[in-house]
Amino acid sequence: MIMKQLSNPFVIGKYVDKDYFCDREKESELLVHHIMNGRHVTLMSERRMGKTGLIEHVFTNRLPDEYETFLIDVYTCKNLREMVYLLANEVFKKISKKQPLLEKLLSIVHSLKATLSYNSLTGQPEFGLGLGEITQPEVTLDEILSYLEASDKVCVVAIDEFQKIASFEEDNIEALLRTRIQHLKKTQFIFAGSERHLLEGIFNDPARPFYNSVVFMQLLPIDENEYIRFCQRLFSLYDKTVSETLVSRLYDCFQGVTWYLQLSMNEAFTIVERGGYVGEEAYEHILNHMVDSKRFTFEDRYVSLTEKQKAVLLAIAAEYPKELTLTSQAFIAKYNLKTASSVQTAVKGLMEKGILNDYHGIKRPADLLFMLWLKKY
Repeated sequence: MIMKQLSNPFVIGKYVDKDYFCDREKESELLVHHIMNGRHVTLMSERRMGKTGLIEHVFTNRLPDEYETFLIDVYTCKNLREMVYLLANEVFKKISKKQPLLEKLLSIVHSLKATLSYNSLTGQPEFGLGLGEITQPEVTLDEILSYLEASDKVCVVAIDEFQKIASFEEDNIEALLRTRIQHLKKTQFIFAGSERHLLEGIFNDPARPFYNSVVFMQLLPIDENEYIRFCQRLFSLYDKTVSETLVSRLYDCFQGVTWYLQLSMNEAFTIVERGGYVGEEAYEHILNHMVDSKRFTFEDRYVSLTEKQKAVLLAIAAEYPKELTLTSQAFIAKYNLKTASSVQTAVKGLMEKGILNDYHGIKRPADLLFMLWLKKY
């Protein structure tokens, strides 16, 4: 029984509690197994499959007390300085309420001119750090890692969207990070990311610094039957009922990608009052509501494309959710796309704009709702 009910139990884009977290038992056990055996892990999946939720679930519920955990997302970072800023903030945030640890950290990290004050109401220390305070990111990184190594606990640092370091301004960023990480004895890392080809380049290329330094984990869609049971359980806790067929159709539509499933079930949950039933007839209503809520964003995105990119994208949308060989003669002829080289140029541009992703060599849409909008309009 859920201890505290949310107004809507289908949480989107954040981790709340294990009671609102679907399955992932095998993946949780495997990640814990790797951590407790001292291994660095690379966790890969498509975007919005639930990597961050899995990490937070394991960090919150599955590790013993002798572990201290930290999680940062470097998706928006452009350089080492911004990444170190996120790490410093996360470390200080975690230990700010533990006075002895805070004093120990301040005694080790000398490169930061941060402000330490105390809340007048609670008496708790509050730490202030601006990005401009990090003037020597390599030095600050060394000091933070030294603090983690000196901790009484084993520290686990998860870096989400780690593939972004490949586009950092520094030319030697991989060598810089690898040199520091390989000498750590008590600090472990989880490198999570959604662009498989970039992550495999970082960790599988013999010519690059991180070669053979991790174990790989791949996060696949949650089993359909598990997700159906999860949905029916949450509905029943609120004295509501949901059709198995409805959940199954939504699962197929979104190819089991967790974020879209949660969003669609969040909408389904709002349709019916307590004691009511939501059936398969709600399928179109749910999809239309999800797509229409982002109409203006999608219109702007579409207008920004070249004519060739529009033509290729509309062809992909028409065939969605099929996996396609975009340069095949059959596909090109069916949608009058002229030549394979022009398709390749358009696909490259769509990938650079983040509209298509590369997954096992297959080009797939990054935003499934955008595909549905293209099909509809």
